[in-house]
Amino acid sequence: MKSTKIIVLVFLTALGTLLITACIAGPVPQMTYQGVLTNENGQPLNGTVQITYRLFSTLTGGTQLYSETENVTITDGLFNSVVGPSTVVAGLTPEDLTKPLFMEIQVANGVYTETLAPRQRLYGSPYAFTLMPGAVISSTMGGIFYSGGVVNAVTTVRNEYVNVEPDDQALPALRLIGDIPLELVDRAGGTSPGIYTERANADSDFEVHSNDQIRLHLDDDDNDLGGNLRIFNGQDAQICFIEEDGDLTCIGTKSASVQIADEERLLYAVESPEVWFEDFGAGNLAGGQASVTIEPLFAQSVNLGVDYHVFLTPLGDCNGLYVAEKTPTGFTVQELNGGTADIAFDYRIVAKRVGYEELRMELVDLHADGE
Repeated sequence: MKSTKIIVLVFLTALGTLLITACIAGPVPQMTYQGVLTNENGQPLNGTVQITYRLFSTLTGGTQLYSETENVTITDGLFNSVVGPSTVVAGLTPEDLTKPLFMEIQVANGVYTETLAPRQRLYGSPYAFTLMPGAVISSTMGGIFYSGGVVNAVTTVRNEYVNVEPDDQALPALRLIGDIPLELVDRAGGTSPGIYTERANADSDFEVHSNDQIRLHLDDDDNDLGGNLRIFNGQDAQICFIEEDGDLTCIGTKSASVQIADEERLLYAVESPEVWFEDFGAGNLAGGQASVTIEPLFAQSVNLGVDYHVFLTPLGDCNGLYVAEKTPTGFTVQELNGGTADIAFDYRIVAKRVGYEELRMELVDLHADGE
């Protein structure tokens, strides 16, 4: 058998070509391969030979990941090939190309067939190293981040939909998978990391879609009640914020949208300088008096050990009603002037919320940064 040998001059981007192609037309695991084929005396060969390329994950043995055979033209020993399928196939995916790969080459010309050894380790081009798992793409930028309609960024991922409705299942520009799929880290030591829409477009929106729940965790690293969610308007004025303990403060009205006569109308919440809870009920006078027990669930939400208020409305003819006694569990109602009427009445009770008894028109700084 006539012996041959192969000298690999250049291996052009196992990862670089793959990832550039993937950004343009999808994940196509192809790579270029160039080498020199000589005989046992080192003389370059000419003509056409059949070369079989096989990919393994180990230097020896192991499972073959991919194989293809090409008729390759040799000119003064030089040959060039594009190795890999035009589409993703079983056994060779872009993920496979992030692991060590070894190329095994078999050469045949109709007279002899020889498998060259050892297998050759495939290496990526220098620029492709930045795209390996765990790699960091980094740089520094001076001056203004956004100016004159131009956004400066270290990395840009772009995908433009063409004739796609918002509800269609269009392919995303970037998909992140993991227990923590995205982490924004501020390395500047002063400015918090942020997410922006297309700032050159005054009408650009930001949408979040979920098939189930959306969760926002405030102050996720401890429980010092220092976290908050703050909303600012176009003039960078703070208009609303939610504290970690659940307190909500907004400068606008609090309203509910209610459908009335085929129209949506707003009903507004009543504001108070103190933190009150209220309840409503009914009772009956018997011989001019009645004892009312405060509903137990409501009683647990308020502090009935401090003064609370009861407002009475008689539902029949009488001399009038008054509250004769108030206790933490209930109150007594009597008719004025010693009356003995047997009538029904309604009442409204207003009491301080537990834990908020001392609050009254607290001072708030709407310009605070929340730190």
